[in-house]
Amino acid sequence: MDDTVADIGQQIVDILKFQSITSSQPLIRYPNIFDISNMKCSEHDFLSIRKKSCLELDDGQFIVKVGLINNLNYLLDFLKQEQNKISDDSYMDVDSNLTFDLINKNPLLKNLVLWYQRIGSEGVTNTDKNGFLIDFINTITNNLTKSGNHFRYSDKIKYFALSLYILGGKLAYEFIRLNILGSLPGLTMLSILILNSNLKISEAEFRFDQL
Repeated sequence: MDDTVADIGQQIVDILKFQSITSSQPLIRYPNIFDISNMKCSEHDFLSIRKKSCLELDDGQFIVKVGLINNLNYLLDFLKQEQNKISDDSYMDVDSNLTFDLINKNPLLKNLVLWYQRIGSEGVTNTDKNGFLIDFINTITNNLTKSGNHFRYSDKIKYFALSLYILGGKLAYEFIRLNILGSLPGLTMLSILILNSNLKISEAEFRFDQL
């Protein structure tokens, strides 16, 4: 703060010292440091400061020089930006601690983290082998953070849904979809997928002639 204050000007520094404002927080909380310009005070330091920082009008009132006001606004903007940076860094530290505690308190999250770490350490081959499972888990976790009308599904999940509907039928499909929230598209979307694929599909009916 010292280097920045030095650039702002000695006059503002003198005003801050006169009012015992020695840190950024008091200044941010009470930025109207020029309010003292029209107070009645015969102290030598005050009169000297006012003479340098203000213009005296014919009616005896004093107005602060525009340059000083601009410099003060610059200083306040700088201090607030720095304060926001500190707040953001503190939030990230707290958020990291909360995330760590949350994982430790939830076995499912802990096991998922360990599983993802193992896949990552085993390289691309193992990631490809578990590609559908990764996509399935990601679909569920992503959709659980959204409202039902904003659920999204990848092409892998859509193809899986079609296969499940064909092989298991409507009842089996709905049983899985309703019990694993966010995992599979609803029947309306499934019907659209079937229409777009130019297939006439009946549940639990094999179409060997199409193979």
